[in-house]
Amino acid sequence: MQGDSIVSLLLDLMVALITVGFIWYGVRRGFLVMLVNTCGRLLSCVVAYVASRALATTIYNVYIHDRLVDSIASSISGSLADSDAAVQVSVILQELPGFLRNMVYGLFGDAAGVSAAVGETLDGSVTVITAAIVDQAVYPIVYLVLQCLLFLLLFTCLKIIIGALSETLRNLRRCILVGVPDMLAGAALGAVEGLLTVFVVVVVIQLLVYCSGGRIPFLTDEAIQSTHIFRVFYNLSPFVDN
Repeated sequence: MQGDSIVSLLLDLMVALITVGFIWYGVRRGFLVMLVNTCGRLLSCVVAYVASRALATTIYNVYIHDRLVDSIASSISGSLADSDAAVQVSVILQELPGFLRNMVYGLFGDAAGVSAAVGETLDGSVTVITAAIVDQAVYPIVYLVLQCLLFLLLFTCLKIIIGALSETLRNLRRCILVGVPDMLAGAALGAVEGLLTVFVVVVVIQLLVYCSGGRIPFLTDEAIQSTHIFRVFYNLSPFVDN
């Protein structure tokens, strides 16, 4: 319990330090550079999020779904229709790659939890049962992980491009605003950019949680939900599996 309290404090402290750091960065850089940086970071977030959704769906449907179903079905002989639902699920899940199986168990708890989620589709051939489990239990997890990875990749690439543009404007800052107005405007934009950076950090942490199946000791759901600031970003993230 004490460990969770320490982790919660550190997560909130991280959010505060990132935000304050970017505010100070905005004061130092000024309005014009921060305007390009902030708009670029916001645009990068939006474009990366929209594109990651489309790419994640395409990659899963084209390269993963059929191969995964065929691989599992071909390694299991006979029919599972006469077996108990939990047994059916357990047998099929054992054929998944270890990291993927851990993520499924992390989300659903155990084979019985997956059975409850799949429902009445657990009858018929091995291929039909496998496809049902892959579609209803595996797909949501793989989709979230793919989307997180693609979002981070696209965001990084776009931010590099925008960052190069902002560097060309450093010498023009005094032509727009000078003195205190320049610093205050830069600080305001720095605060916005800090919050956007916190969002990206939250996505990285969510990706770690998903890939570990929720088994990272210091990133438990209890520790995250006991924070005061960090949990707001975590729960509002579009990558949270509700």
